[in-house]
Amino acid sequence: MIAQTDDLKTDRRRERTRAALLQAGQSLFAAQSVDAVSIDDIVLAADVAKGSFYNHFTDKDALAREIAARVRAEAEAQVDEANAGIADPALRMARAQAVFVRFAARNPERARAMMRLHAGATLPNAPMNRGLRADVEAGLASGLFHGVTLEIGLLMAMGMGMIAVTRALDANGATPPDVLSRDLIFGLLRGLGVAEESARTLSGSAVADIFKET
Repeated sequence: MIAQTDDLKTDRRRERTRAALLQAGQSLFAAQSVDAVSIDDIVLAADVAKGSFYNHFTDKDALAREIAARVRAEAEAQVDEANAGIADPALRMARAQAVFVRFAARNPERARAMMRLHAGATLPNAPMNRGLRADVEAGLASGLFHGVTLEIGLLMAMGMGMIAVTRALDANGATPPDVLSRDLIFGLLRGLGVAEESARTLSGSAVADIFKET
C-alpha cells in the first residue's frame, strides 16, 4: 500500500512538472521563436530543475511539437463540434473559419503559439488539412465551388484562415473579430465561386452562430 501511494505521488509530481513545462513553453513560444528560447528559459519559467526537462522531452523542439499538436488538436476539436451534422461544404468551411477566429480571440496565447509552431499548416496534403481538403473537394464536385482548382481552393482557404487569425491577434486591430471573420469568409466564398447572395447569407449565419456565446 505504501509503495502504491509513493508511486501515485511520483506520477502526480511528473504530471505537474510536464504541465508546467508545457505551459512555460507555450507562453515563451507565443512571444518568441523557438530559436530565441533556451531550455534554461523554459525551466526558469516553469520553476523546475533543468534535469527534469530531459525526463519529459529530448529537446526544446520536441516540446514545441507537442505544444503545437495540442493546440491545433484543441482548435480542430472545436471545428468538428461546430460542424457536426452539417453537410454543406460552403457552410462547413464558413463555420470552420469562424471557429479559428473565435479560438484566437478567446485564447490569444495558445493561438500565437500555434501560428508560430505549426510547420506545414499551409501544405495542401498535410494530414491536419484533411477535413478542409474534403470540403473543398465536395464543393467542387457539387459545382458549388467553381473557377478554381483543388489546390488553389485549399491555398485560398488556408491563407485566409491564417490572415484572419493573425488579424484577430492584433491588439491594435480596429475590426471586431466577428465582423472581421464575417467579411473574410464572405470574400473567401466569393473567391471560390459561391454566388454573392449565398456567400453573404452563409458568412453571416456562420459567424452569428459561432460567436453567439462570445
